Amino acid sequence: MTKLPLPLKAVVITVVTLLFSHVVVYDLMSVSFFSPMEKASDFRFSDFYTIVADDRAVSTLDKDIVIVPVDGYTRKAMARVIEDIDFCEPAAVGLDIAFAPPSNPDDDPLAEALSSCANLVLPVSITSDSEGIHATHVSYYDSIAGPGTSFGAVNIQGDLSQRSTVRQFSPYFDTEEGKTRSFATALVAIARPEAEKKLAEKGDSEQFIHFASQRFDIVHPEEIIDYPDLVKGKIVLVGKMANAGDLHVTPLDNFTPGLLIHAHTAATIISGRFIRELTPFESYAVAAITCFLIVWLNMRLWESPAGPLVVRVVQVLLLYAMIVGGTTAYIHYDIDLNFAFAILATSLGVAACDIYIGLFQKNGLCDRITRLFTKSNTNSL
Repeated sequence: MTKLPLPLKAVVITVVTLLFSHVVVYDLMSVSFFSPMEKASDFRFSDFYTIVADDRAVSTLDKDIVIVPVDGYTRKAMARVIEDIDFCEPAAVGLDIAFAPPSNPDDDPLAEALSSCANLVLPVSITSDSEGIHATHVSYYDSIAGPGTSFGAVNIQGDLSQRSTVRQFSPYFDTEEGKTRSFATALVAIARPEAEKKLAEKGDSEQFIHFASQRFDIVHPEEIIDYPDLVKGKIVLVGKMANAGDLHVTPLDNFTPGLLIHAHTAATIISGRFIRELTPFESYAVAAITCFLIVWLNMRLWESPAGPLVVRVVQVLLLYAMIVGGTTAYIHYDIDLNFAFAILATSLGVAACDIYIGLFQKNGLCDRITRLFTKSNTNSL
């Protein structure tokens, strides 16, 4: 191998490095050294891009969606809130609360308010058992809703068995009763049907949620009648923002209310900004190219006094270029350039070069053993 041309040596070392990177014990794919300490166990490269994007001074106040928090409200008070919202002609109203039966069904103002509310979406939960997957009604009022009421699945995680950071959403669920829209998809289908149509063209596959640099108006119930334009023609999400049982980990926060996640999901659908991930082939290609460049440069400069320093500087610059380029692609072009495998490969590539030089190059271990063995044989003669 020592007699091979330099480019071919670099190719061989790169191939060996890429193969070894699949069995390396340390899983750099989580890129945990970029993450806050409390997120290190579940962190992805796209989370890093999201954090950087959200730290910018630029943020967008969503013009299509508002949130109405009703923490601590009684059913009577909530009935008044729903009536006020409906009076102001919103595009759609999503009630993200699971109600138990009232103590007195014959005297329940909330039932009347919900049955008369136009463009209302009520929650269901997607559950599975031995007989299949079902859209389970979780609220007492689902059974008495008006004829124009729709239903949407409020499952935060697209994968029902997943309990990690919320990054994606499932727009549709295949159940025994047929296809069920997610809560956000159901709201968009009413308020912005053209956006839901574009989403449907992508099928049932999970999509990334845009969390970064997105803000929503929080309209308190007492403001609705005084400022009707705050909700007119918009998607209005009604629910609890401080419910401990409905707080989730997202790339930006460990305690994000489910209502806010639904808002981000609906905003993602309306904007049509769906993140494109690199395919496995593209990720391998990027890793192979960057690894080859580092290996070739290392082998080319190994005899130079400043060679190791130059290689380390180039390695740092390459990492910086990945971070800047990946963040730019994510923010402006909605492309998730996951460079985790490329970083792992280039790091191992430098180590592989050091091992190769130490073993096979001039004055390396193999060369010294060969000379020692030759000298020993000569002396014996």
